[in-house]
Amino acid sequence: MKLAPAEHQAVMWEVRLREGNVGATVLHEFDQWRTAEAANERAWNALQQRLSRIGGAHARDASAVKHALRTPAAERRRALRAAFGLLVLGCGTWALREGVHGLGLDADWQGGVGQRGEGMLADGTPLAYDANSRIYLSGSAASPVLDLRQGQVLLKSWAQREGVLTVATAHGSVATGGAVLNVGRLHARSVVAVSAGSALLRPKDGPAVLVSAGESFYFGGGSSGSGGSLASGLSFNAVSAWTRGVCVADRMPLAELLEIFGRYRKGLLRASERAAALEISGVFRLEDIERALLQVADILPVRIQRYGGYLTVLSAA
Repeated sequence: MKLAPAEHQAVMWEVRLREGNVGATVLHEFDQWRTAEAANERAWNALQQRLSRIGGAHARDASAVKHALRTPAAERRRALRAAFGLLVLGCGTWALREGVHGLGLDADWQGGVGQRGEGMLADGTPLAYDANSRIYLSGSAASPVLDLRQGQVLLKSWAQREGVLTVATAHGSVATGGAVLNVGRLHARSVVAVSAGSALLRPKDGPAVLVSAGESFYFGGGSSGSGGSLASGLSFNAVSAWTRGVCVADRMPLAELLEIFGRYRKGLLRASERAAALEISGVFRLEDIERALLQVADILPVRIQRYGGYLTVLSAA
């Protein structure tokens, strides 16, 4: 299928707006392109509508597009071009095959947008996971390893278990012989909090830390200035507040808060480069993200810009 120029440009803008922080210059260029010609506006809206119809609860990560975003630029452009054609045709088998792992559809536990869930390990250890989480299970029944690709998980492990339970993220791992703990994969770092028992935190780029009951730590993503760990002032109840439909932020970067909001709202939430680094504190209800965004705008000097029903950008005022 040969794409019209406006359709091709819409796909390219989809890629550009997904690539990290969005600066004011990029937003201005996008707005100029979108309003320059009626064909551009139609192509953009058509692409977003097709993306939103694919994947049910996973619509915001449309299969072929999500896969393409994880490839080098040249290949990504080719894949996205193919993705647009597949979307026009209603999402063919190629998109399904390529998108299964990219969307985490092969994960052992996965939460849809706005849908928290529960599960159980082979030894009877109960777990709860946040909306839009992806968790892969490996290891043995006695010593399971949970690979937390995104989201958060809360585990209530028996005080005296036969083996070691490990939760791994991109920033390190947390191991315990028995504890009640919460591990979360955030925007650019991870977090662990322990309510009962203890756990050993092993950051990828820092020394191991024993996390005792009542303690919580951030790790990775420049924590402690070295990619190691940094004690958090949040309690276990605050870190695990997502289990009650609440997000508690304590000097949290706005980009991190928007990533959490994105677990409960379809579409893309982005912050401009200046706005992304702003820190915010507050309590936000995850069942009403639109109200939470207005709350953010009341706390921080930011303005909310909406591009159709799919892309929302918070920019420094």
